[in-house]
Amino acid sequence: MDDREESYEQEEEYQSAGAEKPFDIVHNNIGETVSIVLKDGRKIDGTLAGYDLELNLVMENVKILRGDEVKDKPLIIVRRNNILAIGDHILT
Repeated sequence: MDDREESYEQEEEYQSAGAEKPFDIVHNNIGETVSIVLKDGRKIDGTLAGYDLELNLVMENVKILRGDEVKDKPLIIVRRNNILAIGDHILT
């Protein structure tokens, strides 16, 4: 094995040991029910229907919770810059 192969194997081990990346979290949950926490404190529960390259999310069959108030929406788009966390994954 030459130095390039050894370096690649070490790099691959390091990358796989790290935390999930935001795109991986989103992509792996397409079609699943997810909870999103927004920066203004609202919580959104719904089915993750899609996303774009900016990580804006499309969600279906949504419940938006703010305190005791609950709103139902058939479809929403959530801008990435409003998202604090997806499930228990905090986005930075």
